[in-house]
Amino acid sequence: MLNVSEKTAPISIDADQLLSRTFTFKVEPQNGIISDDFVFHKNGFLIGYSHANEAHWEIEGSFLNLFDQDGRITCQMSLLSRPGEAIRLGGYFHNPALGYVETANFHVLEENSSDSHTKIQSFDLFDTLVARRCSDPFEIFRIVERKSAVAGFADMRHRTEMSIFGRRTYGIDDIYLIMISEGFISEKQAAVLKWMELEEEWEHLFPIGDVVARVAENDIVISDMYLPRPFIERVLREKCGLENKLYLSNYGKHHRLIWPEILGEHNLRTHFGDNIQADIISPSSFGIDVMLVNISKWDPSEQILHAIGLGDYAHAVRETRLRSFHRNINIRHAQRAQASINIPLMILASFWIKACAEERGVDKILMAARDCNLWQEMLASRHFARANMPPSEYIRISRAVCYTESPEYEAYLQNKLGLRNLLVDFVGTGRSLGTIIDRMDRRATITPCILLGEPRSAEIVETLPETFILRDFGSHRVFFEALNASLDGSTVFTISDNYRLAILLQENEFSDVVKTMIVEMRNTFQHFMHNLDRINPPQNVPSLEVLRQAGAAIVDLLPGWSPKLAALAAEQKTNLMQGNAFKAAYAAR
Repeated sequence: MLNVSEKTAPISIDADQLLSRTFTFKVEPQNGIISDDFVFHKNGFLIGYSHANEAHWEIEGSFLNLFDQDGRITCQMSLLSRPGEAIRLGGYFHNPALGYVETANFHVLEENSSDSHTKIQSFDLFDTLVARRCSDPFEIFRIVERKSAVAGFADMRHRTEMSIFGRRTYGIDDIYLIMISEGFISEKQAAVLKWMELEEEWEHLFPIGDVVARVAENDIVISDMYLPRPFIERVLREKCGLENKLYLSNYGKHHRLIWPEILGEHNLRTHFGDNIQADIISPSSFGIDVMLVNISKWDPSEQILHAIGLGDYAHAVRETRLRSFHRNINIRHAQRAQASINIPLMILASFWIKACAEERGVDKILMAARDCNLWQEMLASRHFARANMPPSEYIRISRAVCYTESPEYEAYLQNKLGLRNLLVDFVGTGRSLGTIIDRMDRRATITPCILLGEPRSAEIVETLPETFILRDFGSHRVFFEALNASLDGSTVFTISDNYRLAILLQENEFSDVVKTMIVEMRNTFQHFMHNLDRINPPQNVPSLEVLRQAGAAIVDLLPGWSPKLAALAAEQKTNLMQGNAFKAAYAAR
């Protein structure tokens, strides 16, 4: 039995050594084997073993870290073996159920003689490795009908394929030949419509980042699809960036015909797919492990947008969510929370801001640093310009400058004003905004607005803000601030610099990982903004009551995300101080 008190050595193995071996995962001093099929995947996944406490891995300095599903370290392992020996790593288990305290259980990974790491995986293609922007595949036919002006095409295209599905092998050419033979379209129309269909398919396809990242070099792709093989090969290569071998058939998976061939050629471990019959029941009947992929389905916030008639935005959010991937699990959680919580909330609140501006005849919207650094870009986008959103501008502001008497800062802020203004922040009581508005005596021309307002004491008499959602967020407020974190510093005060005003900022103190997290959240937001350009603003915007109910439903999703955002929130909290003038630097004027 391993002496768990023996001194461990700094880790001196690299990822390639871990990837090329199979390990036994056990716990000491009980000598209990948890798994003898523990395999590392290059993108941080674990294969052959599935548990919420050990879901991801990463080498950090002299340690191998194992993370749980929330991205918290549950075991930090050091190298136990000597040069020339089979690899052994070990470390004490930190139990999530007990607040991640170190326990007496010593977890060990011990290299074994199994060749399990050489087994491959297989993947379905459509709705597994790639998704359609329109979600419903039949929407492709409807789009072709609208663009071609061939009445009834979508229904006829679908009915024709269903008339031969399951009865014989077919391709896209066979479908169009039948429509010609039945007199629905001419040969020339068929040629045009077929190419239009292929072009629409191509334009609507995009990679599902999380699943594409699971594909290893020797894995294979199996698709039951009627589209031409060169087209599907191109989807695999150009959309997914994969060069893996492709198996293509009409019914190979569905009718269980392809699996003997696959098993005869490959040492297959697991098949990934979205179809219950073709990708789950069929391969499992041959003893193949299966993994149901349902990530392309609508998530709760997308369903909320759909339910209130904002389906185009739901599609754009879904694409943003599915495309995102980062090897670091904590960064990946931040990307997805940005897509599933922050962006949908900003969409809803943007329509609220537009309504507030229309009601008050506003000609200028001022968006407060730093929490509005992303939202400002949404309000200032071409999309919302087409919706007649008033001009907006990002301004330097903080609690420090709101509560400090400063003619220089008041001059800076008043220079930004229009005739009638909204002064907007993301989360808070609005007390600091009210303070600066009152001090400038501009109540008549500036309305403070808070997306997520917090209740204030009744005796407070400063200017009260308009709020989209009023809620006592308690400890969750910092998570909203974290999702909108910026690498810009916090405004400290304004000075005169050779008769020009200059804003002084206190630099943030984020770790390298959280800096990367903030950058990737911004990249996720920017991808959504690219999608937003393709959307036309709705002609019928939901009522403010409906918008608020939808926003509250999205806010209610946050507690489920908070454990996954703990690292980001912890560092954001340290950057919420009012500011230290001695650490300030000039902002761009």
